[in-house]
This record gives sequence, structure tokens and C-alpha cells, in this order.
Amino acid sequence: MDRFLEKTIQGIYGIFEDLFYSDEIAAKKGLMQSLDPRVKLLSILLLIVIANFGKSILFLSVFAIYTVVLAFLSKIPLKAYIKRVAVISIIFTGIILLPSTFNFFEKGSPLIYFGKNLYITKEGALASLTLMMRSFVSLSFVYILSLSTKWTDILKAFRSFHLPQVFTTTLEMAFRYIFLFLEVSLNTFLARKSRNVGKIKGRDGRKFVASVIGSTLIRSNELTEEVYKAMVSRGYRGEYKTFSSFKMTPWDYIWISSNLIFIIALFNAKL
Repeated sequence: MDRFLEKTIQGIYGIFEDLFYSDEIAAKKGLMQSLDPRVKLLSILLLIVIANFGKSILFLSVFAIYTVVLAFLSKIPLKAYIKRVAVISIIFTGIILLPSTFNFFEKGSPLIYFGKNLYITKEGALASLTLMMRSFVSLSFVYILSLSTKWTDILKAFRSFHLPQVFTTTLEMAFRYIFLFLEVSLNTFLARKSRNVGKIKGRDGRKFVASVIGSTLIRSNELTEEVYKAMVSRGYRGEYKTFSSFKMTPWDYIWISSNLIFIIALFNAKL
């Protein structure tokens, strides 16, 4: 159990680490990097909404292929991109959805038998696969947006749509705190691993996981205050100040037109 939790935290931490230190990829000359952050933000949000309306595997598969092509054209390392997104959307989400595939939760035609009265249904497996693909597509779009755009520009793009400052401030702080808490949790696992010799019993592992959860919750309150005070001491006054100015170019209009054509064609195909 503790090994699985550690691997899961490592995967999620890797995603946040990529997003937090994304300036290197954001500086490349790729497709998404050439667009106005406001256009990117709005179009990605709309694409996520449209993708989540999809009910067929084929419809979502087209969107999944679209995200991979988009990542390639934006010069995002495909191996790392697929690995990071798959950790949450396929492995983590899949494990959570696994119970819903059984006949006790979803009635339907038997697909895989585990006993006389226990089996996975076709309807349950299809519903779970659909949700996993929606998760993959949504996370892919968010991942591509975050890697191809500086975090400060994303926050500035949010503010350009006249969202309340409290919203952008909460989003900004939550992002930093999640990253920090994941790092603390990983350090706790590493500290324990360095002090253990041999195989750990399942009972001891479960006790350790419970203690990690408890200690993380206790330390979170202290850490949030320390981080906030550190930011204030360095000049933070509620929002980031950036010197970049947004301006739409012909590439933005081409991007908008291309996506409109893509969406219209997708719905006309009745996938």
C-alpha cells in the first residue's frame, strides 16, 4: 500500500514539477508558444468542455490523438508527456473506477468472470473507459497549456478576463502549496526508506501511510503560514507583476479558425 501511494505521489509530483519549472519549454518556438496566452487559455478551456460532452470512445480517441499532435507541434517531449498524464488519467483514475465495473454497481452483460456471482460488465467497463479517456484528454490539454505558457502569463490571462483577484490569488497559492506538500510527502517516504532494511510488513506499511497523512495535515498549516510570510517579505502584495504585454497576431486567428473547423467537422461526422 505504501509503495503504491509513494509511486502515485511521485507521478503527481512529477507533473507539478514540470508545470512549475516550465519556462524552458515555454521559451521554445512551437505552435502553442506562438499564441497569445489569452487565446490559449480560452480555447483550451472550451476544448476541455467540448471533449467532456463526448460519449463515444471514437469521439474521445480523436481528441486524444489531437492532444498528442498538439504536444508534438509545441515541442513538448512526448514520452514524458504521455507518462505524466497517463499516471493520473489511466492508472490512478482507473483504480478508483475499478469497483464500478463490477455487476454489484453496474448491471449489464458479463465481460470477465471472477466467480459465479461476481463479474465485470461490458457496460461498466465501457463507462469507466469513457471516463478515463475524458480524464486523459482534459489533463493533456491542461498539461500542454501549462508547459507552453509561463505560470505568470496564465495568471495574467485569467485577470484579463476580469476574474476577481481573490480567484487568481487562490489559484496561485493553491498551486504552490500542492507542490510543496507533495515534496514534503516524498521526503517523508525517502527518509523512512533510508532507515529501513529488508521487507516491510503490510501492517507496518499501513500504519506508516496513516502517520504520513496525519503529519502532512498537521504540518500543512505551519508551512502555509511560513510560505506566505516568505513571499510577503520578498515583495508579494497579492498578485504577480509581469512586464509582458499581450497582443494577438495572425497565428491566433489561424488557431481559432482551425479549431472551429475541427469541432464542426467532428460534430458533423456524428462520432
